[in-house]
Amino acid sequence: MEQNTNSPTEFQQILQRLGTGNTVVRDTIQLLAERGVKVSRSAMYQALDGRSNRKELIEAFLETAEAELERRRQVRERAARLINEA
Repeated sequence: MEQNTNSPTEFQQILQRLGTGNTVVRDTIQLLAERGVKVSRSAMYQALDGRSNRKELIEAFLETAEAELERRRQVRERAARLINEA
């Protein structure tokens, strides 16, 4: 069996940076559903792997990932502020 020796795509790297147990793919699928775009989990991962040309999937993923990273940044700032106030 041949192993995939390609380096991860930019989108896979973003997903890795978010860590295990994140809900970004699920949240992206939900966002797309709210916009009237039906997509499977498999199709979403194919887009992240670079095996799909559906740009709306990537755009929604980036939007969701950016929102998650911003949420985490805000949580860290709030925690730091509380520590400094204590």
